Amino acid sequence: MAQPMQPQSIRNVGVRGIIRPSQVDDTLIPDVAVTESINFHFDRIGAATVRPGIAAVGSTVLTARPAVGFHNAQAGTALAVFSNGSSSTIYSYNGTAWSVSLDGGTASVRIRFVDFGSYTIALNFIYNTYSSMRFWNAGSSRHWLNTGTPINPQNMWGRTPQVGEVYKSRVYLAGDTSVEGSPSRLYFSSVISSTGVITWSPTADFVDINPGDGESITAIKRFSLELLVFKPNYIYRFRTSGVDPDPLIKIGTRSQESIVEGKRGLYFHHDTGFYKYSGGYPVEISRPIADIVDAIPYSQYDNIVAWNDNDHIYWSVGNLTITSEPTGNITWRNVVLVYTESSEVWTVYSYANEIQAGMTYTRGTVFSRLVATDNGVVATHGSGTTDLGEPIEYRLRTKWHEWENVITQKVLHEMLAVCEKAQASEVMYQTDENYEWITIGTITKMVSFFEELNISFHRIRFLITGISRFEASIFRGLEITKGINEGIVE
Repeated sequence: MAQPMQPQSIRNVGVRGIIRPSQVDDTLIPDVAVTESINFHFDRIGAATVRPGIAAVGSTVLTARPAVGFHNAQAGTALAVFSNGSSSTIYSYNGTAWSVSLDGGTASVRIRFVDFGSYTIALNFIYNTYSSMRFWNAGSSRHWLNTGTPINPQNMWGRTPQVGEVYKSRVYLAGDTSVEGSPSRLYFSSVISSTGVITWSPTADFVDINPGDGESITAIKRFSLELLVFKPNYIYRFRTSGVDPDPLIKIGTRSQESIVEGKRGLYFHHDTGFYKYSGGYPVEISRPIADIVDAIPYSQYDNIVAWNDNDHIYWSVGNLTITSEPTGNITWRNVVLVYTESSEVWTVYSYANEIQAGMTYTRGTVFSRLVATDNGVVATHGSGTTDLGEPIEYRLRTKWHEWENVITQKVLHEMLAVCEKAQASEVMYQTDENYEWITIGTITKMVSFFEELNISFHRIRFLITGISRFEASIFRGLEITKGINEGIVE
């Protein structure tokens, strides 16, 4: 016999972030999780808020060109490297405008930087047969040098290291492919002298990091008291006296730029997912969104880039094609996967342009997060309400809700949506009797009522979509206010 449905509530949206039904059955997904989220964040506990935008820093650096390097150098100078297809150029930012700092590097190769003393070292800026390493002093000299004290890069002529790090008063370099055996070779400088000078002996001052594993060094990163040496499937802990190859077997990275230090550990991408390292064995953190991570094209693994802010880790991973059951595949453009350290939840951002580099920038009292895009723009991340003038499209999908009993048929008659700063978001539904998304109505105010509905279902889920151009909408949930339970219907 038909009976009134008990009022139902979908609130505390996103407290558990995204949990994908491919990993957890809907019956076990908490009501406070969502199964899909594009361009929402969950920093306000219990609500889903449209993310901030990105705003250009100065004018376009190099129109419609990709970023291949990014660095916060000495004395508050931002360095951005863009490739024009035939060569790469280092641009510097003085707080007002961008200008050419060094031109003529090999096109489309990743340029990396290391700060040592009062100098900044550029790696992989290959402009002739002999030298791929240059340095400059951000204080007295604005010229990039490939020879001379105190860095003495001429000692490394003929070597082509691609990654570097400072550890225990030395500069460490790796990723060289110019000499037999060198893909596993870790070079190190002399200890810095009292006058700030370092020298190099590349035929003597190196250690080979287990060349027998068949892999090349792809990244090096100082963390805590260790220098971590990464290969695609290995991490070695280097402590000057030797390496420890055993505890961290079969977890590594293909991208130096995917590694970023957060408040709770070191984070990075491996072929099998995203991991956190805090001193023991790396722990996979991406299981709740495993099918999304699996959709990252293998060709993109070398190009994954990361940056952070006070509580979030961001990974830019390119375009992803996702199975969106039951209607087939959908493609998300220019995806950034976002992990919140404090709450351990995931969400997904999608941008108008691909973000190809990110960093923390400081200049005097100025502190911001900058990103460099594939259209030659450097922008402040988390600023404004659009992406360089483009509106932000958003999408939020709930889990399947059975309410009371999956075997009984329910009919929904009235419901409401609660949303602060509503921007005409559409509310849609889907049932297991009809897999099409059908529009219920538009959210136009703080509390929007939807009446005279006649939605029959055993299970139901909801979708919130819209386009944001102004103040960020804050979606607080749905309430089912009236319906009937028809019981078991043959």
